[in-house]
Amino acid sequence: RMLGRGGFGDCYVGIFFGRSVVSKRLRFHYESEKYMRHLLHEASIWRRLNHPNILPFLGLPSIDGLPHLMSPLMQNGTADNFVKKNPNVNRLQLLVQIAQGLDYMHMRDPPIIHGDLKANNILISDDGSACLSDFGLSRIYVESSSDVTLAESSQQAPALAPITMAYHANFRWGAPEVLLDDMHRTPASDIYSFGRLGVELLTGQIPFPHLADREIIQCLAIGRYDRPTDSDAIACGLDDGMWALILECWDRDPLRRPSASQIVERL
Repeated sequence: RMLGRGGFGDCYVGIFFGRSVVSKRLRFHYESEKYMRHLLHEASIWRRLNHPNILPFLGLPSIDGLPHLMSPLMQNGTADNFVKKNPNVNRLQLLVQIAQGLDYMHMRDPPIIHGDLKANNILISDDGSACLSDFGLSRIYVESSSDVTLAESSQQAPALAPITMAYHANFRWGAPEVLLDDMHRTPASDIYSFGRLGVELLTGQIPFPHLADREIIQCLAIGRYDRPTDSDAIACGLDDGMWALILECWDRDPLRRPSASQIVERL
């Protein structure tokens, strides 16, 4: 049966050799070169990863003649739905686990960038642990001389105005330098998205919940970040210290953002 539809593919629940699994089929024509290239890219990244806070990769079987990415079924679903159903869950602990999984990816040699951090791409295991998933936009990071100029590109606020929907509507989570140039995905851009994810889990709402995309772009252009002040968010962990950490994750200079390991230590 179908479990859900993502940005690039459809997910199905089934039984594979007696085990409950989820299989993901991309939404491109199965004979197309684009389909196979994208599928093999995600599989090649995912199969390298082995960590308690990363969704296990079970393989790339052919089902009904089509290749599928396969993983265990996580009964607790995505993190955004999990915190809504379990309002008293320790959300800071979930963020620690997410940061640990991210730190593992960034400490690989060479580092691996997730590229699409948001609560909908975090799955909750049967024991309540957070697991990073969906590696369709992940890539192996190769540092280049252009990385030292990321701070300059991220400061180009006026250039944010003409951004279109080409970035898969991820204005709410994406770092400014990535919105300007998709090739600027780095470990630091993951950290920016982690800050957005932190607010998402602690408030139970997507970033900028009441704003349209164009209004979000304007906020990014002027660097405006309004702190949620409702008592529920504060009770869930969005205190002064947490907000200070989140603001560091959102620093316009990518080189000044904390690393995932530093986030783990501070949380």
